[in-house]
Amino acid sequence: MNLLFLVDPPDRLDPAHDSSIALMAAAAARGHRVLVAEMRALSVRDSRVFVRAQPADLRSGSIVGAAAAAVDLDDVDLVLVRTDPPVDDNYLRATYLLDFAQRRGTPVCNRPEALRSTNEKLFALNFPHLIPETLVSASAAELVDAVRRWGRAVLKPTDAMGGRGVLLLEHAHPNLTALIDVGTARGQRQVVLQRFVDDGTNSDRRVLVVDGEPVAALRRTAKAPDFRCNMAVGASAVAVPLSGTDRDICAVLRPELVGRGIAFAGVDIVDDRLIEVNVTSPTGLREIDGGSGAVVGRVADEVLRRLLTHVG
Repeated sequence: MNLLFLVDPPDRLDPAHDSSIALMAAAAARGHRVLVAEMRALSVRDSRVFVRAQPADLRSGSIVGAAAAAVDLDDVDLVLVRTDPPVDDNYLRATYLLDFAQRRGTPVCNRPEALRSTNEKLFALNFPHLIPETLVSASAAELVDAVRRWGRAVLKPTDAMGGRGVLLLEHAHPNLTALIDVGTARGQRQVVLQRFVDDGTNSDRRVLVVDGEPVAALRRTAKAPDFRCNMAVGASAVAVPLSGTDRDICAVLRPELVGRGIAFAGVDIVDDRLIEVNVTSPTGLREIDGGSGAVVGRVADEVLRRLLTHVG
Protein backbone atom coordinates (compact mmCIF):
# COMPACT_ATOMS: atom_id res chain seq x y z
CA MET A 1 0.00 0.00 0.00
CA ASN A 2 1.02 3.61 -0.55
CA LEU A 3 0.92 5.73 2.61
CA LEU A 4 1.41 9.49 2.57
CA PHE A 5 2.53 11.29 5.74
CA LEU A 6 1.96 15.05 5.77
CA VAL A 7 4.43 16.33 8.35
CA ASP A 8 6.38 19.36 9.45
CA PRO A 9 9.71 19.88 7.63
CA PRO A 10 11.19 16.35 7.67
CA ASP A 11 14.67 17.52 8.63
CA ARG A 12 13.24 18.91 11.88
CA LEU A 13 11.73 15.62 13.03
CA ASP A 14 13.54 13.82 15.84
CA PRO A 15 13.74 10.07 15.13
CA ALA A 16 14.18 9.33 18.84
CA HIS A 17 10.97 11.14 19.78
CA ASP A 18 8.66 11.69 16.87
CA SER A 19 5.57 9.49 16.68
CA SER A 20 5.25 10.11 12.94
CA ILE A 21 8.56 8.35 12.39
CA ALA A 22 7.43 5.51 14.66
CA LEU A 23 4.35 5.06 12.50
CA MET A 24 6.44 5.27 9.33
CA ALA A 25 8.77 2.58 10.62
CA ALA A 26 5.84 0.32 11.47
CA ALA A 27 4.39 0.85 8.00
CA ALA A 28 7.72 0.11 6.31
CA ALA A 29 8.14 -3.02 8.42
CA ARG A 30 4.80 -4.22 7.05
CA GLY A 31 6.05 -3.76 3.51
CA HIS A 32 4.15 -0.56 2.73
CA ARG A 33 5.58 2.28 0.66
CA VAL A 34 5.94 5.41 2.79
CA LEU A 35 5.85 8.87 1.21
CA VAL A 36 6.59 12.12 3.06
CA ALA A 37 5.58 15.69 2.24
CA GLU A 38 4.63 18.99 3.82
CA MET A 39 1.08 20.28 3.56
CA ARG A 40 2.24 23.18 1.39
CA ALA A 41 3.18 20.65 -1.32
CA LEU A 42 -0.48 19.84 -2.06
CA SER A 43 -2.15 21.07 -5.24
CA VAL A 44 -5.38 20.47 -7.17
CA ARG A 45 -5.79 20.10 -10.92
CA ASP A 46 -9.12 19.18 -12.52
CA SER A 47 -10.46 18.33 -9.03
CA ARG A 48 -7.68 15.76 -8.52
CA VAL A 49 -5.24 16.28 -5.69
CA PHE A 50 -1.50 15.98 -6.20
CA VAL A 51 1.45 16.30 -3.85
CA ARG A 52 5.18 16.61 -4.36
CA ALA A 53 6.38 13.86 -2.03
CA GLN A 54 9.58 12.00 -1.24
CA PRO A 55 9.92 8.32 -0.38
CA ALA A 56 10.97 7.81 3.23
CA ASP A 57 14.33 6.15 3.81
CA LEU A 58 14.16 5.05 7.44
CA ARG A 59 17.58 3.40 7.33
CA SER A 60 19.49 6.67 7.03
CA GLY A 61 19.87 9.58 9.39
CA SER A 62 17.31 11.50 7.36
CA ILE A 63 13.81 10.14 6.79
CA VAL A 64 13.69 11.29 3.16
CA GLY A 65 15.46 9.56 0.33
CA ALA A 66 15.08 10.37 -3.38
CA ALA A 67 14.05 13.73 -4.79
CA ALA A 68 10.42 14.79 -4.54
CA ALA A 69 8.09 13.85 -7.38
CA ALA A 70 4.44 14.52 -8.16
CA VAL A 71 2.07 11.92 -6.74
CA ASP A 72 -1.64 11.65 -7.54
CA LEU A 73 -3.56 11.09 -4.30
CA ASP A 74 -5.85 8.76 -6.26
CA ASP A 75 -2.87 6.39 -6.09
CA VAL A 76 -2.45 6.78 -2.31
CA ASP A 77 -4.19 4.29 -0.01
CA LEU A 78 -4.10 6.39 3.17
CA VAL A 79 -3.08 9.96 4.04
CA LEU A 80 -1.96 10.57 7.62
CA VAL A 81 -1.98 14.26 8.55
CA ARG A 82 0.72 14.73 11.18
CA THR A 83 1.41 18.47 11.00
CA ASP A 84 1.66 20.37 14.28
CA PRO A 85 -0.52 23.39 15.12
CA PRO A 86 -1.21 26.22 14.75
CA VAL A 87 -4.30 25.54 12.68
CA ASP A 88 -3.73 28.73 10.70
CA ASP A 89 -4.68 29.85 7.18
CA ASN A 90 -2.04 27.63 5.56
CA TYR A 91 -3.20 24.61 7.55
CA LEU A 92 -6.87 25.26 6.77
CA ARG A 93 -6.20 25.63 3.05
CA ALA A 94 -4.47 22.26 3.02
CA THR A 95 -7.45 20.59 4.71
CA TYR A 96 -9.75 22.05 2.05
CA LEU A 97 -7.56 20.47 -0.64
CA LEU A 98 -7.62 17.17 1.23
CA ASP A 99 -11.43 17.30 1.14
CA PHE A 100 -11.20 16.73 -2.62
CA ALA A 101 -8.96 13.69 -2.14
CA GLN A 102 -11.34 12.24 0.41
CA ARG A 103 -14.33 12.75 -1.91
CA ARG A 104 -12.45 10.85 -4.60
CA GLY A 105 -12.02 7.90 -2.21
CA THR A 106 -8.63 8.41 -0.55
CA PRO A 107 -8.99 7.99 3.24
CA VAL A 108 -7.51 10.85 5.29
CA CYS A 109 -6.61 10.51 8.97
CA ASN A 110 -7.75 12.50 10.75
CA ARG A 111 -10.68 13.60 8.59
CA PRO A 112 -9.99 17.11 7.22
CA GLU A 113 -13.33 18.45 8.43
CA ALA A 114 -12.53 17.19 11.93
CA LEU A 115 -9.13 18.89 11.90
CA ARG A 116 -10.88 22.17 11.13
CA SER A 117 -13.72 21.84 13.61
CA THR A 118 -12.07 20.12 16.57
CA ASN A 119 -10.06 22.71 18.47
CA GLU A 120 -7.73 20.81 20.78
CA LYS A 121 -8.23 23.19 23.70
CA LEU A 122 -12.00 23.77 23.27
CA PHE A 123 -13.27 20.32 22.24
CA ALA A 124 -13.39 19.13 25.86
CA LEU A 125 -16.07 21.76 26.58
CA ASN A 126 -18.51 19.29 24.99
CA PHE A 127 -18.10 17.16 28.13
CA PRO A 128 -18.63 19.55 31.06
CA HIS A 129 -19.01 16.71 33.56
CA LEU A 130 -15.49 15.43 32.74
CA ILE A 131 -13.46 18.67 32.82
CA PRO A 132 -12.28 21.00 35.59
CA GLU A 133 -14.17 24.24 36.09
CA THR A 134 -13.41 26.14 32.89
CA LEU A 135 -13.83 29.67 31.60
CA VAL A 136 -13.21 30.84 28.03
CA SER A 137 -12.97 34.62 27.81
CA ALA A 138 -10.93 37.61 26.69
CA SER A 139 -12.16 39.71 29.62
CA ALA A 140 -9.46 40.44 32.21
CA ALA A 141 -12.16 41.14 34.82
CA GLU A 142 -13.81 37.75 34.28
CA LEU A 143 -10.50 35.90 34.27
CA VAL A 144 -9.15 37.65 37.37
CA ASP A 145 -12.40 36.96 39.22
CA ALA A 146 -12.23 33.23 38.35
CA VAL A 147 -8.61 32.96 39.52
CA ARG A 148 -9.46 34.64 42.80
CA ARG A 149 -12.39 32.27 43.35
CA TRP A 150 -10.39 29.16 42.49
CA GLY A 151 -7.09 30.15 44.07
CA ARG A 152 -4.99 28.66 41.27
CA ALA A 153 -5.73 28.30 37.58
CA VAL A 154 -4.05 27.41 34.30
CA LEU A 155 -4.34 29.80 31.34
CA LYS A 156 -3.88 28.37 27.83
CA PRO A 157 -4.03 29.90 24.36
CA THR A 158 -6.48 28.16 22.06
CA ASP A 159 -4.08 27.70 19.13
CA ALA A 160 -0.72 26.54 20.50
CA MET A 161 0.94 23.27 21.47
CA GLY A 162 3.82 21.89 23.50
CA GLY A 163 3.06 24.07 26.51
CA ARG A 164 3.63 27.33 24.64
CA GLY A 165 1.84 30.24 26.27
CA VAL A 166 0.56 28.15 29.18
CA LEU A 167 0.62 30.06 32.48
CA LEU A 168 -0.01 29.05 36.09
CA LEU A 169 -1.94 31.85 37.78
CA GLU A 170 -2.37 32.40 41.53
CA HIS A 171 -4.89 34.75 43.10
CA ALA A 172 -2.35 36.57 45.28
CA HIS A 173 0.33 37.04 42.62
CA PRO A 174 1.12 40.73 42.14
CA ASN A 175 1.40 40.27 38.36
CA LEU A 176 -1.90 38.42 37.95
CA THR A 177 -3.56 41.11 35.84
CA ALA A 178 -0.40 41.70 33.81
CA LEU A 179 -0.10 37.99 32.99
CA ILE A 180 -3.72 37.89 31.87
CA ASP A 181 -3.12 40.97 29.71
CA VAL A 182 -0.24 39.14 28.03
CA GLY A 183 -2.27 35.96 27.52
CA THR A 184 -5.27 37.79 26.04
CA ALA A 185 -3.25 40.38 24.06
CA ARG A 186 -4.90 43.02 26.27
CA GLY A 187 -8.38 41.64 25.76
CA GLN A 188 -8.10 40.95 22.03
CA ARG A 189 -8.28 37.14 22.09
CA GLN A 190 -10.05 34.52 24.16
CA VAL A 191 -8.07 32.11 26.28
CA VAL A 192 -8.98 28.94 28.15
CA LEU A 193 -8.79 29.21 31.94
CA GLN A 194 -9.13 26.02 33.97
CA ARG A 195 -9.16 25.51 37.69
CA PHE A 196 -5.82 23.96 38.64
CA VAL A 197 -6.09 20.22 39.24
CA ASP A 198 -3.50 18.77 41.60
CA ASP A 199 -3.27 15.03 42.21
CA GLY A 200 -0.04 15.43 44.19
CA THR A 201 2.24 13.96 41.50
CA ASN A 202 2.90 17.05 39.33
CA SER A 203 2.00 14.90 36.33
CA ASP A 204 -0.70 14.10 33.83
CA ARG A 205 -1.54 11.13 31.61
CA ARG A 206 -1.50 11.05 27.83
CA VAL A 207 -3.79 8.31 26.54
CA LEU A 208 -3.39 7.33 22.89
CA VAL A 209 -6.77 6.54 21.36
CA VAL A 210 -7.51 4.74 18.09
CA ASP A 211 -11.09 4.57 16.83
CA GLY A 212 -12.19 5.82 20.22
CA GLU A 213 -10.48 2.95 22.05
CA PRO A 214 -7.53 3.59 24.39
CA VAL A 215 -4.45 1.63 23.31
CA ALA A 216 -1.65 2.94 25.56
CA ALA A 217 -0.91 5.53 28.22
CA LEU A 218 2.01 7.65 29.40
CA ARG A 219 2.54 9.43 32.67
CA ARG A 220 4.21 12.77 31.94
CA THR A 221 5.89 14.43 34.91
CA ALA A 222 6.85 18.09 34.87
CA LYS A 223 10.49 19.05 35.27
CA ALA A 224 10.65 21.16 38.43
CA PRO A 225 10.22 24.02 38.93
CA ASP A 226 8.07 24.03 35.77
CA PHE A 227 4.48 22.87 36.26
CA ARG A 228 3.86 22.00 32.58
CA CYS A 229 3.74 18.30 31.73
CA ASN A 230 4.60 18.72 28.07
CA MET A 231 7.56 16.71 26.80
CA ALA A 232 8.46 19.66 24.57
CA VAL A 233 9.45 21.65 27.68
CA GLY A 234 11.39 18.87 29.41
CA ALA A 235 8.76 16.72 31.11
CA SER A 236 9.70 13.07 31.53
CA ALA A 237 7.42 10.33 30.27
CA VAL A 238 7.02 6.67 31.20
CA ALA A 239 4.50 4.09 30.07
CA VAL A 240 1.79 3.22 32.57
CA PRO A 241 -1.11 0.75 32.43
CA LEU A 242 -4.42 2.10 31.26
CA SER A 243 -6.53 2.97 34.30
CA GLY A 244 -10.24 2.61 34.88
CA THR A 245 -10.54 6.38 34.67
CA ASP A 246 -8.74 6.40 31.31
CA ARG A 247 -11.14 3.80 29.94
CA ASP A 248 -14.23 5.50 31.37
CA ILE A 249 -13.33 8.90 29.90
CA CYS A 250 -12.50 7.39 26.51
CA ALA A 251 -15.82 5.51 26.51
CA VAL A 252 -17.63 8.84 26.85
CA LEU A 253 -15.51 10.45 24.12
CA ARG A 254 -15.74 7.55 21.70
CA PRO A 255 -19.07 8.33 19.93
CA GLU A 256 -18.02 11.92 19.26
CA LEU A 257 -14.51 10.99 18.11
CA VAL A 258 -15.73 8.24 15.79
CA GLY A 259 -18.58 10.40 14.50
CA ARG A 260 -16.21 13.20 13.58
CA GLY A 261 -13.73 10.88 11.87
CA ILE A 262 -10.98 11.30 14.44
CA ALA A 263 -9.22 7.95 14.12
CA PHE A 264 -6.11 8.83 16.15
CA ALA A 265 -6.15 11.13 19.19
CA GLY A 266 -4.19 11.91 22.32
CA VAL A 267 -6.36 12.42 25.39
CA ASP A 268 -4.82 14.35 28.30
CA ILE A 269 -6.07 13.60 31.82
CA VAL A 270 -5.08 14.98 35.24
CA ASP A 271 -6.34 12.93 38.18
CA ASP A 272 -9.89 12.16 37.03
CA ARG A 273 -10.38 15.27 34.88
CA LEU A 274 -10.24 15.53 31.09
CA ILE A 275 -7.96 18.44 30.13
CA GLU A 276 -7.78 18.38 26.33
CA VAL A 277 -7.93 16.17 23.24
CA ASN A 278 -5.10 16.32 20.70
CA VAL A 279 -6.11 15.53 17.11
CA THR A 280 -3.55 17.19 14.82
CA SER A 281 -0.42 15.14 15.60
CA PRO A 282 -0.78 13.04 18.78
CA THR A 283 2.61 11.98 20.10
CA GLY A 284 3.99 9.63 22.72
CA LEU A 285 4.56 6.40 20.79
CA ARG A 286 8.35 6.55 21.15
CA GLU A 287 8.13 7.14 24.90
CA ILE A 288 5.90 4.14 25.51
CA ASP A 289 8.91 1.86 25.91
CA GLY A 290 11.44 4.41 27.13
CA GLY A 291 13.36 4.18 23.86
CA SER A 292 14.14 0.45 24.03
CA GLY A 293 12.10 -0.38 20.93
CA ALA A 294 10.57 -3.43 22.61
CA VAL A 295 7.06 -2.02 22.84
CA VAL A 296 6.86 0.84 20.37
CA GLY A 297 6.96 -1.43 17.33
CA ARG A 298 4.06 -3.50 18.61
CA VAL A 299 1.97 -0.49 19.60
CA ALA A 300 2.72 1.50 16.46
CA ASP A 301 1.94 -1.57 14.36
CA GLU A 302 -1.40 -1.97 16.13
CA VAL A 303 -2.21 1.70 15.62
CA LEU A 304 -1.38 1.45 11.92
CA ARG A 305 -3.34 -1.80 11.50
CA ARG A 306 -6.44 -0.24 13.01
CA LEU A 307 -6.10 2.89 10.92
CA LEU A 308 -5.72 0.91 7.70
CA THR A 309 -8.69 -1.24 8.64
CA HIS A 310 -11.13 1.41 9.82
CA VAL A 311 -10.28 4.83 8.39
CA GLY A 312 -12.44 5.81 5.46
